[in-house]
Amino acid sequence: MARPHANPNPYPLYARLREIGPVVPVEFPGVAARYLVTTFAACTAMLRDQNIGPLTEEHFHETNPTWKEQGLANSLFGSMAFHSGAEHRADRAMFAKFFSPRRTGGRREDMVEVATTLLDQLELLSPADEPVDIERELAVPYSALIIGRLMGMTDDQAQRLGWLARQASPTLELAPSPAQRQQAAEAGGQMVKELIELAADRRRQPREDLITDIATHCGDDEERLVNSLTLLFSAGFDSPTSVVGMGLRLFMDNPEQAQLLREDPTLAGTATEEILRCEPAVQIMFRAALRDVTLAGVNIPSGSILLGVIAGASRDPALVDDPDRFDIRRRPSSGLSFGGGAHYCLGAHLARLAATVLFPMLLRRFPLMQLAEEPTYRAPGVALRGFERMPVLLTPSPS
Repeated sequence: MARPHANPNPYPLYARLREIGPVVPVEFPGVAARYLVTTFAACTAMLRDQNIGPLTEEHFHETNPTWKEQGLANSLFGSMAFHSGAEHRADRAMFAKFFSPRRTGGRREDMVEVATTLLDQLELLSPADEPVDIERELAVPYSALIIGRLMGMTDDQAQRLGWLARQASPTLELAPSPAQRQQAAEAGGQMVKELIELAADRRRQPREDLITDIATHCGDDEERLVNSLTLLFSAGFDSPTSVVGMGLRLFMDNPEQAQLLREDPTLAGTATEEILRCEPAVQIMFRAALRDVTLAGVNIPSGSILLGVIAGASRDPALVDDPDRFDIRRRPSSGLSFGGGAHYCLGAHLARLAATVLFPMLLRRFPLMQLAEEPTYRAPGVALRGFERMPVLLTPSPS
């Protein structure tokens, strides 16, 4: 089964799934049992249950038998994202010190500098009546430069890897077409190749940066080093990139909310939380039952795959009132955009800060920005949501 095109508005479908039940069994011939987890309470329980963990090798084989031959898929599977127990805790502890709130807060000045430079370039890029692709000119470079500088890459390296990571994102999708899978394999392979070269360079010439620290932590285990770098860049880049485009679309569709943020930049924190709730970059999180488990009253056999519909859970009326309304003054809810439990995203603080810095600056600089045409959603867009292209007019001529 393949789904080459994204659904521009999957949220009514998620609402219908919630009405069916918190855990909905689905059948696919010849593979392990699947269960859709649809409500906020059930998704939270799924992410925190110690009987439920990452997908296994067998699950990867079911959906993509050649995954071991694909550099990015193989590298990500070897990273801590798909580990549990002592090995996962050791790697997580090593990464955690670099992503603490205090240390992340120290990146604010650099984020402001990156945002200012990119917005200056955006302003000079084209005449007012010519469309500009926000994904290409802002979302991808902004997110790539932030994670790249944190790791210790040059800006050119970071932006090149950012484009490769975006092209390789169908690797983690639910139902890519053969063409999308091939593109992802090629881009992902090139991405891992460049990270291998970067790791080798730090082995030869250590520096005071995160890549060198990870190399020291991994010792002689080259595979573990490359897998760690692949996960760190991929996870630190992909969701923040989608947040830029999806958040801007929400503000353009709700201009009164954009005006609120322009008038009161202190709302940036709650605005970021509301963007993450309304349009989470990760729509579905995959988990596996490590043993027989009961979730929301449903008995789930060991080996089953659970698909946590995070984007539907974030619009559960049990979580917030009027959940389809975008309101940056809304009291922040404990959403699931960055997962939960033992595998909660370590880069959550960094991603939130990046959005909190960018949106007030962007909306003040271009208060008349509007869509030039409907954006193109990234495909297949089942598990990962965002834009491939988002043409806008920065300062439209008066009609």
